Amino acid sequence: MVTETDSSKISRTNLDEYKWKDFFDEFQKESPRAAVIISCAFLDSLLRDLICSFMVEDVKKVNELLGSEDGSEAPLSSFSARIKTAYCLGLITKKEFDDLNLIRKIRNRFAHRLHGYSFEKQEIIDWCNSLQTPIMFKEVLPSVLKSYRDRYVFTVSMLVNQLGLRILSTQRKRLTILKA
Repeated sequence: MVTETDSSKISRTNLDEYKWKDFFDEFQKESPRAAVIISCAFLDSLLRDLICSFMVEDVKKVNELLGSEDGSEAPLSSFSARIKTAYCLGLITKKEFDDLNLIRKIRNRFAHRLHGYSFEKQEIIDWCNSLQTPIMFKEVLPSVLKSYRDRYVFTVSMLVNQLGLRILSTQRKRLTILKA
């Protein structure tokens, strides 16, 4: 994330800047709607930073493409566009791509319904059952994955950690601007 106080940075270089504990505390204590929206905002921010970590260090041009942290419009400023971009650049796996898209669909339902949406709606149940991350852990952690919300929370938690670590490894492979 680029902050107003340090616009020379294209992405975070220290994972502590994400305030993981604050995110996880808030994420797990909120209502279903708030938890979904908060988690997607955090994942969106991580995807932006992951893509930034891969791109050349030209803050102005990268922000024109991805949008800045203040929410400015740009061709790759949506959650959907960032998911597709990260996948097409080889920055996330197909499983992560599929799970992020299911999470995006869940977010859209919770965000665009006026009231009464929960993890017990059939559409949400189907999407939570389609999440691939919990399937790998279902036999090992059955008590952790009891409810559909648990599956969602577990998947988001795993993705947040994977993306955070991937940001650090991708920064080491950052592209450079070609010299004429």
